[in-house]
Amino acid sequence: MKLDIKNLKKQIIYRCTYSGSKENELLYKKYFLNNLDKINYSELNQIYIIFNNLSDPEIYNILLGKKNPPVKFINLFNKLMNV
Repeated sequence: MKLDIKNLKKQIIYRCTYSGSKENELLYKKYFLNNLDKINYSELNQIYIIFNNLSDPEIYNILLGKKNPPVKFINLFNKLMNV
């Protein structure tokens, strides 16, 4: 299923704001939501895949630097964390 850019952004916004944890939502806002307009379609699609394949605690630990991201997402996480 291929989503257009508008729907990808909506899916990501929804996922970031309803994670179930205030800590995650704050991190998601800082790294994902605040950068949505700076991210291209391919990167948005990668974020969508991340949310569908990694748990909130895994993403949380990656964003805090306690865990390394999966190899295929290293560039994206590096970009998001350095913007």
